Amino acid sequence: MKVDSELLSQLKEAVAIKFGHTPRTPSDFDALSLDIQIRTGRTIGISTLKRLWGYVRTQSGTTYSTLSLISRYVGYNDWDAFCLARVESAEADDSGFSPDYIVKCSSLPVGQTILLRWGKNKALVIRKTQHPERFEIIHAENIKLKPGDTADITTLALGNPFCAGYCMRGKRILGAYTGARRDGISSIEIIEPE
Repeated sequence: MKVDSELLSQLKEAVAIKFGHTPRTPSDFDALSLDIQIRTGRTIGISTLKRLWGYVRTQSGTTYSTLSLISRYVGYNDWDAFCLARVESAEADDSGFSPDYIVKCSSLPVGQTILLRWGKNKALVIRKTQHPERFEIIHAENIKLKPGDTADITTLALGNPFCAGYCMRGKRILGAYTGARRDGISSIEIIEPE
């Protein structure tokens, strides 16, 4: 399968962010393969990953199913959804600086609860369940996420959309979720334990 090199490069960058670094050694590829299996429930060959990252030279291309599995790992339903999201974000051309109030989720302690609000009567309460960025949905008003769902959330910023990757409902992978697309998050409240 012929793959757009820029989109493939963006996918590999998204994997490096999710995985924590760019895989470069045989043990990195072993660990990445295991992490993909844990997070998606599907296996991918270590040699496939090595070929994709250019660790092993080959003439053969990659398959749609491989790209879809890796796209699922970074929070998308499949390769098409990943490509569509990248093309839409490139066309939007809405670059700019982030607002003053930003929460980097990896720095929060496990158990931290946060209340988010946006739009007309939309609210979400999330609680960090594990490091570095896994959260459980505790309460949801007028949005598609439901209590009990889990998601990876890296950053929360006033005025920006709410983005959650690798959303799960039980054992079912929902994909990525974006809320507050139009006006962004209007309030972020860190709830102190009682």
